[in-house]
Amino acid sequence: MSKPTTAEFIRVLAADGFREILHFPLWWYTTGLMRTFQWATSSIKGAPTFFGLDVWVKNLFVPMYGDESFVGRLISFGVRFFVVLVRGLVVVLFSLAVVVMAILYVVVLPLMIFMFIAHLMGMLL
Repeated sequence: MSKPTTAEFIRVLAADGFREILHFPLWWYTTGLMRTFQWATSSIKGAPTFFGLDVWVKNLFVPMYGDESFVGRLISFGVRFFVVLVRGLVVVLFSLAVVVMAILYVVVLPLMIFMFIAHLMGMLL
């Protein structure tokens, strides 16, 4: 078995690199896009559990500290309702951020290619 020459190594490296550069946009908009949207949907579905919103909603009418009096129940409901509102807002903002990141994933590659070409044209002119 003979050793590959430097020229053969460079030729294979260049061919493989060129093939990967051409394959990258295809991967970006097929496998990468599918993985991004799977991540986004699982993140949005798991957000209420991650932020504990489901536990707070489930215990909304349970009196805090076992205080069964009317005032205790009223205060418990008021505090938990406020916490549910705040955590619900956090879940909505988190979901919005995930959607924005997924949209950015779609937009960033064409924008990057456009900016590269614009920069290259500016350097050549």
